[in-house]
Amino acid sequence: MAGVSLFKTLRRSVLLWVGALFLTAGTVGTFIALQEWRTRQHFERESVRTDATILNKSIEKATRDGNPRTKYQVTYRFAVPGGGTVEQVGEVSVDEWEGLDEGSSFPVRYLPSDPTTTHLDYRDAWWLPLIFAGGGMLFALIGALVASSDLRHVLLVIRLSRGGLPAEGTVQKVWPTSTRINRVTQWRLSYAFRDHMGRTRQGESGLLSPDEAAEWRAGDTGAVRFDRERPQRNIWIGRAGT
Repeated sequence: MAGVSLFKTLRRSVLLWVGALFLTAGTVGTFIALQEWRTRQHFERESVRTDATILNKSIEKATRDGNPRTKYQVTYRFAVPGGGTVEQVGEVSVDEWEGLDEGSSFPVRYLPSDPTTTHLDYRDAWWLPLIFAGGGMLFALIGALVASSDLRHVLLVIRLSRGGLPAEGTVQKVWPTSTRINRVTQWRLSYAFRDHMGRTRQGESGLLSPDEAAEWRAGDTGAVRFDRERPQRNIWIGRAGT
Protein backbone atom coordinates (compact mmCIF):
# COMPACT_ATOMS: atom_id res chain seq x y z
CA MET A 1 0.00 0.00 0.00
CA ALA A 2 1.61 3.24 -1.09
CA GLY A 3 2.12 5.66 1.78
CA VAL A 4 0.21 3.84 4.49
CA SER A 5 1.21 0.87 6.65
CA LEU A 6 -1.47 -1.72 7.33
CA PHE A 7 0.78 -3.20 10.01
CA LYS A 8 0.92 0.12 11.87
CA THR A 9 -2.83 0.61 11.44
CA LEU A 10 -3.55 -2.80 12.95
CA ARG A 11 -1.00 -2.38 15.76
CA ARG A 12 -2.53 0.95 16.78
CA SER A 13 -6.14 -0.24 16.57
CA VAL A 14 -6.44 -0.49 20.35
CA LEU A 15 -10.22 -0.90 20.40
CA LEU A 16 -9.98 -3.66 17.80
CA TRP A 17 -7.64 -5.71 20.00
CA VAL A 18 -9.58 -5.02 23.21
CA GLY A 19 -12.84 -5.90 21.49
CA ALA A 20 -11.33 -9.06 20.01
CA LEU A 21 -10.18 -10.11 23.48
CA PHE A 22 -13.67 -9.57 24.90
CA LEU A 23 -15.27 -11.35 21.95
CA THR A 24 -12.98 -14.36 22.27
CA ALA A 25 -13.39 -14.63 26.04
CA GLY A 26 -17.16 -14.28 25.79
CA THR A 27 -17.45 -16.85 23.01
CA VAL A 28 -15.29 -19.39 24.83
CA GLY A 29 -17.16 -18.79 28.08
CA THR A 30 -20.51 -19.24 26.36
CA PHE A 31 -19.37 -22.50 24.76
CA ILE A 32 -18.12 -23.90 28.08
CA ALA A 33 -21.33 -22.88 29.88
CA LEU A 34 -23.54 -24.47 27.22
CA GLN A 35 -21.48 -27.66 27.34
CA GLU A 36 -21.94 -27.74 31.12
CA TRP A 37 -25.69 -27.22 30.70
CA ARG A 38 -25.87 -30.10 28.19
CA THR A 39 -23.90 -32.33 30.57
CA ARG A 40 -26.27 -31.51 33.42
CA GLN A 41 -29.31 -32.10 31.24
CA HIS A 42 -27.94 -35.50 30.25
CA PHE A 43 -27.28 -36.34 33.89
CA GLU A 44 -30.80 -35.30 34.92
CA ARG A 45 -32.31 -37.56 32.25
CA GLU A 46 -30.12 -40.62 32.77
CA SER A 47 -29.19 -40.62 36.46
CA VAL A 48 -30.84 -42.68 39.21
CA ARG A 49 -31.17 -41.95 42.89
CA THR A 50 -29.81 -44.10 45.69
CA ASP A 51 -28.82 -43.81 49.33
CA ALA A 52 -25.13 -43.66 50.25
CA THR A 53 -23.50 -44.26 53.63
CA ILE A 54 -21.30 -41.54 55.11
CA LEU A 55 -17.86 -43.00 55.88
CA ASN A 56 -16.20 -39.87 57.25
CA LYS A 57 -16.25 -36.07 57.17
CA SER A 58 -13.43 -33.61 56.57
CA ILE A 59 -12.72 -29.91 56.22
CA GLU A 60 -10.30 -28.46 53.69
CA LYS A 61 -9.49 -25.00 54.96
CA ALA A 62 -8.97 -22.00 52.71
CA THR A 63 -5.37 -21.14 51.91
CA ARG A 64 -3.52 -18.49 49.94
CA ASP A 65 -2.18 -21.15 47.58
CA GLY A 66 -4.98 -22.26 45.27
CA ASN A 67 -7.85 -22.90 47.72
CA PRO A 68 -9.82 -19.63 48.00
CA ARG A 69 -12.56 -20.97 50.28
CA THR A 70 -13.10 -23.58 52.97
CA LYS A 71 -14.57 -26.83 51.63
CA TYR A 72 -16.77 -29.13 53.68
CA GLN A 73 -16.44 -32.66 52.35
CA VAL A 74 -17.87 -36.11 53.00
CA THR A 75 -16.61 -39.51 51.92
CA TYR A 76 -19.49 -41.80 51.05
CA ARG A 77 -20.14 -45.27 49.63
CA PHE A 78 -23.12 -46.70 47.79
CA ALA A 79 -24.03 -50.00 46.19
CA VAL A 80 -24.66 -50.43 42.46
CA PRO A 81 -26.52 -53.22 40.65
CA GLY A 82 -24.43 -56.35 40.31
CA GLY A 83 -23.10 -56.30 43.87
CA GLY A 84 -20.37 -53.67 43.47
CA THR A 85 -19.84 -50.52 45.51
CA VAL A 86 -18.57 -47.04 44.66
CA GLU A 87 -16.69 -44.79 47.09
CA GLN A 88 -16.53 -41.06 46.40
CA VAL A 89 -15.65 -37.75 48.07
CA GLY A 90 -18.05 -34.85 47.63
CA GLU A 91 -18.47 -31.28 48.81
CA VAL A 92 -21.58 -30.21 50.75
CA SER A 93 -22.81 -26.99 52.33
CA VAL A 94 -21.67 -26.18 55.86
CA ASP A 95 -25.20 -26.63 57.25
CA GLU A 96 -25.52 -30.04 55.64
CA TRP A 97 -22.03 -31.03 56.77
CA GLU A 98 -22.88 -30.20 60.39
CA GLY A 99 -26.08 -32.28 60.20
CA LEU A 100 -24.39 -35.44 58.90
CA ASP A 101 -22.84 -38.19 61.02
CA GLU A 102 -20.60 -41.09 60.10
CA GLY A 103 -22.72 -44.10 59.25
CA SER A 104 -25.78 -42.03 58.38
CA SER A 105 -27.66 -42.34 55.10
CA PHE A 106 -27.16 -39.71 52.42
CA PRO A 107 -29.01 -39.30 49.04
CA VAL A 108 -26.92 -39.24 45.84
CA ARG A 109 -27.56 -39.61 42.12
CA TYR A 110 -25.31 -41.48 39.67
CA LEU A 111 -25.18 -42.56 36.05
CA PRO A 112 -25.85 -46.31 35.60
CA SER A 113 -23.48 -46.25 32.61
CA ASP A 114 -20.71 -44.76 34.77
CA PRO A 115 -21.42 -45.08 38.52
CA THR A 116 -18.35 -42.98 39.34
CA THR A 117 -20.18 -39.96 37.88
CA THR A 118 -22.22 -38.79 40.86
CA HIS A 119 -23.96 -35.64 41.98
CA LEU A 120 -25.04 -34.80 45.48
CA ASP A 121 -28.61 -33.64 45.93
CA TYR A 122 -27.54 -30.21 47.18
CA ARG A 123 -25.84 -29.35 43.86
CA ASP A 124 -26.55 -26.10 41.96
CA ALA A 125 -29.76 -25.72 39.98
CA TRP A 126 -29.71 -26.91 36.34
CA TRP A 127 -30.32 -23.39 35.00
CA LEU A 128 -27.16 -21.81 36.45
CA PRO A 129 -25.02 -22.63 33.38
CA LEU A 130 -27.57 -20.81 31.22
CA ILE A 131 -27.02 -17.65 33.27
CA PHE A 132 -23.28 -17.95 32.69
CA ALA A 133 -23.91 -18.57 28.99
CA GLY A 134 -26.01 -15.41 28.84
CA GLY A 135 -23.21 -13.48 30.53
CA GLY A 136 -20.72 -14.88 28.02
CA MET A 137 -22.88 -13.84 25.08
CA LEU A 138 -23.23 -10.33 26.55
CA PHE A 139 -19.45 -10.16 26.98
CA ALA A 140 -18.98 -11.24 23.35
CA LEU A 141 -21.51 -8.67 22.14
CA ILE A 142 -19.74 -5.89 24.01
CA GLY A 143 -16.47 -7.03 22.44
CA ALA A 144 -17.97 -6.96 18.95
CA LEU A 145 -19.33 -3.45 19.49
CA VAL A 146 -16.03 -2.18 20.90
CA ALA A 147 -14.04 -3.65 18.00
CA SER A 148 -16.42 -2.54 15.25
CA SER A 149 -15.24 1.09 14.91
CA ASP A 150 -11.56 0.20 14.56
CA LEU A 151 -12.41 -2.71 12.26
CA ARG A 152 -14.32 -0.37 9.95
CA HIS A 153 -11.31 1.96 9.89
CA VAL A 154 -8.91 -0.87 9.03
CA LEU A 155 -11.17 -2.00 6.18
CA LEU A 156 -11.44 1.60 4.96
CA VAL A 157 -7.63 1.93 4.95
CA ILE A 158 -7.30 -1.27 2.90
CA ARG A 159 -9.94 -0.22 0.37
CA LEU A 160 -8.91 3.42 -0.11
CA SER A 161 -5.18 2.63 -0.20
CA ARG A 162 -5.89 0.44 -3.22
CA GLY A 163 -8.62 2.34 -5.01
CA GLY A 164 -9.23 5.74 -3.40
CA LEU A 165 -8.85 9.01 -5.31
CA PRO A 166 -5.74 11.03 -4.38
CA ALA A 167 -5.88 14.56 -3.03
CA GLU A 168 -3.63 17.04 -1.25
CA GLY A 169 -4.54 17.61 2.38
CA THR A 170 -3.58 20.60 4.52
CA VAL A 171 -2.82 19.99 8.18
CA GLN A 172 -5.04 22.05 10.46
CA LYS A 173 -4.14 20.80 13.94
CA VAL A 174 -1.91 18.24 15.66
CA TRP A 175 -2.73 17.11 19.21
CA PRO A 176 -2.01 14.36 21.77
CA THR A 177 -4.79 11.86 22.50
CA SER A 178 -5.64 10.00 25.69
CA THR A 179 -4.56 6.70 24.08
CA ARG A 180 -1.25 5.18 25.18
CA ILE A 181 0.54 2.24 23.56
CA ASN A 182 3.39 0.76 25.57
CA ARG A 183 3.03 3.79 27.86
CA VAL A 184 3.66 6.16 24.95
CA THR A 185 1.02 8.81 24.23
CA GLN A 186 -0.37 8.64 20.71
CA TRP A 187 -1.23 11.67 18.57
CA ARG A 188 -3.64 12.61 15.79
CA LEU A 189 -3.87 15.37 13.22
CA SER A 190 -6.82 16.92 11.43
CA TYR A 191 -6.72 18.03 7.82
CA ALA A 192 -8.76 19.59 5.04
CA PHE A 193 -8.77 18.75 1.31
CA ARG A 194 -10.79 19.34 -1.83
CA ASP A 195 -12.56 16.40 -3.43
CA HIS A 196 -12.97 15.81 -7.18
CA MET A 197 -15.99 18.17 -7.20
CA GLY A 198 -14.00 20.99 -5.60
CA ARG A 199 -15.78 20.77 -2.26
CA THR A 200 -13.78 21.15 0.96
CA ARG A 201 -13.74 18.06 3.15
CA GLN A 202 -12.42 17.42 6.65
CA GLY A 203 -10.71 14.37 8.09
CA GLU A 204 -8.59 13.00 10.93
CA SER A 205 -5.57 10.74 10.77
CA GLY A 206 -5.24 7.45 12.58
CA LEU A 207 -3.07 7.28 15.69
CA LEU A 208 0.44 8.67 15.21
CA SER A 209 3.56 8.07 17.26
CA PRO A 210 5.19 11.17 18.83
CA ASP A 211 7.95 11.04 16.19
CA GLU A 212 5.44 10.90 13.35
CA ALA A 213 3.36 13.71 14.84
CA ALA A 214 6.46 15.88 15.27
CA GLU A 215 6.90 15.90 11.48
CA TRP A 216 3.73 17.93 10.97
CA ARG A 217 2.67 21.51 11.68
CA ALA A 218 -0.48 23.43 10.82
CA GLY A 219 -0.26 24.45 7.17
CA ASP A 220 1.87 21.49 6.03
CA THR A 221 0.51 19.45 3.14
CA GLY A 222 0.35 15.69 2.73
CA ALA A 223 -1.34 13.02 0.65
CA VAL A 224 -4.96 12.00 1.22
CA ARG A 225 -7.11 9.35 -0.41
CA PHE A 226 -10.91 9.45 -0.48
CA ASP A 227 -13.93 7.52 -1.68
CA ARG A 228 -15.21 8.94 -4.97
CA GLU A 229 -18.85 8.18 -4.07
CA ARG A 230 -18.56 9.28 -0.45
CA PRO A 231 -15.66 11.72 -0.07
CA GLN A 232 -16.40 12.05 3.66
CA ARG A 233 -14.74 8.65 3.87
CA ASN A 234 -11.08 9.49 3.57
CA ILE A 235 -7.70 8.56 5.05
CA TRP A 236 -4.49 10.42 5.75
CA ILE A 237 -1.55 9.01 3.83
CA GLY A 238 1.03 11.61 4.79
CA ARG A 239 4.11 11.61 2.63
CA ALA A 240 3.41 9.27 -0.26
CA GLY A 241 5.93 6.48 -0.56
CA THR A 242 6.99 6.59 3.12
